[in-house]
Amino acid sequence: MHSIFGTKHLILVAICAAAIVLGYLVSRKWDLERLTKYMFTIGVISELIKVFYYIIANEAVYGGILPKTDLPFHLCSIQILFVAIARFINSQKIKELLLSFMIPSCLFGGIAAILIATTSSLNGMPILSLQYFGYHSAIVIFALVLLTSGVLQLTIRHYVNCLKFLVGLMLFAIYINSILYDGNPNINFMYVASPPQAGLPWLNEDQGWLVYMLRYSSLVVGCVTLCYIKPIYKAIRARFSKASV
Repeated sequence: MHSIFGTKHLILVAICAAAIVLGYLVSRKWDLERLTKYMFTIGVISELIKVFYYIIANEAVYGGILPKTDLPFHLCSIQILFVAIARFINSQKIKELLLSFMIPSCLFGGIAAILIATTSSLNGMPILSLQYFGYHSAIVIFALVLLTSGVLQLTIRHYVNCLKFLVGLMLFAIYINSILYDGNPNINFMYVASPPQAGLPWLNEDQGWLVYMLRYSSLVVGCVTLCYIKPIYKAIRARFSKASV
């Protein structure tokens, strides 16, 4: 069995870091259409690999049914749907809402998934490791290009809408977990039911679920805020400039 931050995991993290740097250098000047096209293609291929792998791996128990725990309701998995909408929808308002949310969620969600890897991604077949680490590296690249290329000019309005979207998504995850729950503690989409791994410092349930959720929520808000430091600074500066006139 390979553990988190064991030899295999550290090698995979190093490969992901190199792939992210290389992928960013290659794609940093792509326009939005090309960027979403490639991300959507990677997402679909990744999801197909995951679906067929988990159906075959659990065939003796579930037959041809995909286990509930592997449905695409995690923060990173659901990005495939958001990419598809952003690519094909004509509404600029909805496209901006999704992209402004995907920047922090893909960036920090992808990094977190690489660092706190699932047991199956470390101990499953090589193709599953490729799917898991490859996909999460791709969404990090996607977010970095969106953040630095100027494709989307982030404003304080995007920041507020992003936080609202996150609240709605967390409520959605709570409802989905409740609907699908059948006694299996691994049904934990977006980690709103319990931490992604046992024994994590600070991000744990040692003081109960509510304290865990408050810590988790503050961590998420902090990550989002980091991506919006520039527009937040501009908004504060503009407010003080207006007040001093």
